[in-house]
Amino acid sequence: MSLDGFIARPDGRTDEVHAWYSQGDTEVQMPNHDLTFKTDPISAEVIRESFRQLGANVTGRNTFEDAQAWGGQDPMGLPSFIVSHHVPDRWAGPDSPFTFVTDGVARAIALARSAAGDKAVGVAGADIARQCLQLGLLDEIQLHLVPVLLGSGIRLFEDSGSGTIGLEKLRVVETAHVTHLWYRVVK
Repeated sequence: MSLDGFIARPDGRTDEVHAWYSQGDTEVQMPNHDLTFKTDPISAEVIRESFRQLGANVTGRNTFEDAQAWGGQDPMGLPSFIVSHHVPDRWAGPDSPFTFVTDGVARAIALARSAAGDKAVGVAGADIARQCLQLGLLDEIQLHLVPVLLGSGIRLFEDSGSGTIGLEKLRVVETAHVTHLWYRVVK
């Protein structure tokens, strides 16, 4: 996220906010994808730690489409639940590597929690994260704050709709290109 709270430009581009993934010489391979990050050693360990902790992912349809379905497989090799109003024909059927959930984000989180077992569920996409926050379904927020001001774009916390939400700082890890922040959602 940019310092002024944007996760993408108005057109959806994330070049500046994702630049830290390629501003170093330490390689981190996605577990189930040919994508390799080249970041600083500290951020590399933050990424690897995330990989170890996650057991399932919940993503919104826009993020899924923007990522071009990750080439047909979840990039982390995890059960992947896509919140959508309808199932795209291309991904319908029992052989799909993705589970499309058409009855809301709460149902998607419930399915993902079941699939994740004792591991965490990752949430991707601003709209899905906001819905989870409004419904009290987020236990923790992880932010990767980059030193740039975008000025406009897609905000992560645009109108959370649920009044004040308390956060407890859990951890801060600073590098030259990004500050990693972890907060527990106070319920």
